[in-house]
Amino acid sequence: MTRAMWLLYAASDTAIDKLQTPLTLQSEQAAKNLPGVSDMIKQIGMRAGQGLAPTAAHQMLSHFKDVSWNAMNSFVHGGIHPLRRTADGFPLHLVLQVLRNANGLTTMAGMTLAILTGEEAITKPMSTVLPEFADCLPDLLK
Repeated sequence: MTRAMWLLYAASDTAIDKLQTPLTLQSEQAAKNLPGVSDMIKQIGMRAGQGLAPTAAHQMLSHFKDVSWNAMNSFVHGGIHPLRRTADGFPLHLVLQVLRNANGLTTMAGMTLAILTGEEAITKPMSTVLPEFADCLPDLLK
């Protein structure tokens, strides 16, 4: 999601070219030099500050990273989170947070896809999703 928004709002032409090149060992190595998640979010924020990207996109990505990064990293790399959740179960507040974050990511993906169509008839209705479903989205969106 972050990469899609970064490509849409903040990536340089050079970075985009690196991702459009046919896959070879050389192009794979060149793509490794692209910004990481933190830098992509920072660049989106800078563009939002210039009025060239939606402030809400930057806020949502930043909030999601702040809230979820450590736990997601732990699950991906077999850290303490999956071990404790297996042994102790999932507290209700954590289950609700995970569900809201998943809904938030799905909403961001839908918004990004709507923007990519370039059709106002598609993008305009997406703006009603956030307030209409605020009770099941991350708190930032309320």
